[in-house]
Amino acid sequence: MDFLKDIALPASLEHYRLIVLVAAISSMIVLPYVGFVIGTVWLSFRYRRQASNSAALALSYKLAACGLQQRSVPVFLAAIPGAALVFSYAQLLQSTPSFSVSLAGFGYVFMCIGLYLVYSYKETFRIQEILSSYQSIAEKKTPSAIAADAEQFRIETKQQYERSGTYGLALLILGLIFFAASCALIAAPDEWTTIDSLFAVFFSLNVWFKIILMGAIAAGSTGFGISYFIFSQSGNAPDSLSVQITGKRLIAFSLIMLPIALLINLANVSPAAMSGTLYALAGIALVAFFLAAHFAYGFYVSQTPSAALIGFVLFLTAVGLYIGSEYAAIGTATRSQAVVISKQHEKEMEDLQSKLGVTTVTFTGEDIYNAKCSACHLFDAKKVGPPYLQTIPKYAGKKSELISFIMNPVKKNPDYPPMPNQGLRQAEADSIAAYIMQKVAQLQSSSTK
Repeated sequence: MDFLKDIALPASLEHYRLIVLVAAISSMIVLPYVGFVIGTVWLSFRYRRQASNSAALALSYKLAACGLQQRSVPVFLAAIPGAALVFSYAQLLQSTPSFSVSLAGFGYVFMCIGLYLVYSYKETFRIQEILSSYQSIAEKKTPSAIAADAEQFRIETKQQYERSGTYGLALLILGLIFFAASCALIAAPDEWTTIDSLFAVFFSLNVWFKIILMGAIAAGSTGFGISYFIFSQSGNAPDSLSVQITGKRLIAFSLIMLPIALLINLANVSPAAMSGTLYALAGIALVAFFLAAHFAYGFYVSQTPSAALIGFVLFLTAVGLYIGSEYAAIGTATRSQAVVISKQHEKEMEDLQSKLGVTTVTFTGEDIYNAKCSACHLFDAKKVGPPYLQTIPKYAGKKSELISFIMNPVKKNPDYPPMPNQGLRQAEADSIAAYIMQKVAQLQSSSTK
């Protein structure tokens, strides 16, 4: 799937940020949904094999149908956002050796095939109902041989579609694992060159941590989902109460694992990925997890469907915020990649403008300094920000780092306020970086004479 990176178009810095946002929103939709389908289909298999009466069989169907009511549901909640996620990764990782795009691409293929197969499995309940009705009629009105053939056909059909459900469930799990691995790798730029094969992927502790995290999201989505949907349809029926017990266990596992995982992530986030947005989203997510646990407890005490619904919504909100915090870290950690892609975009735009004969007004580094920088910075004295003679020598021989900082400033010195983003293009940032580095070098040279 690496060919997707080759056909991706370079994006400006603003578009790069938009792509990160699209990837985050796509992940917020597709990952909890696929986890929910995996959980409900697995439970459907479990209850179908144990079904001893029509009520248990009906419960098995309700479980399978929770996330697969209509064909449009998996299309809009999995196929479309999944494709957006894969193409977003291709855009973000173009010109890099990262293996994430291939992992996400194969995960998407597995997921789509798996959803088709489990949807076919869900439809078997209706087919089996029709065949059972036909068999009872055939036993009364047709010879025994024909009735036996009808029974044989019903059994073969059941076995065939159960196999499709089994294969579909396996492919969905595999697809979710691949998505988890791709998300783990894109957040670790230092592993883009070292992890270059499927064999190497599963030797990464970061990947396994993300897989366990996805399992916890799937457990929570399933637990809250079945607690609400099955209870609202079946009430206090014995089989429904059995499902609620399973849901309670899944919710407990998820609400223990996810906050712990969030805190571990915060404790181990690299300095290059730290940002205020990351900590803000993570903090709100922790509060949402706590509130979801509160409403889950309230549901199991009062048996009120509205409590289960509110808990479900809060849980999905917390998961969305958690995923958002991870993409905030990704956006911060890949700033250098953003600058590289932005530079390629500007070069292509300049080439296109040259071919079309379009001229644009250009500003020198001194012009940009006078217009934007001089309000806060002087070369040899403090102003709103520190003097350049104090800060710029740290970037000696590291012009690209200075350009990256200008385009994506972060707070570094506690004695000064954070520098606002000036909205400069790549060429403008390059120009102002060259100007102030040259000016500082001249001032240092004159002071030593």
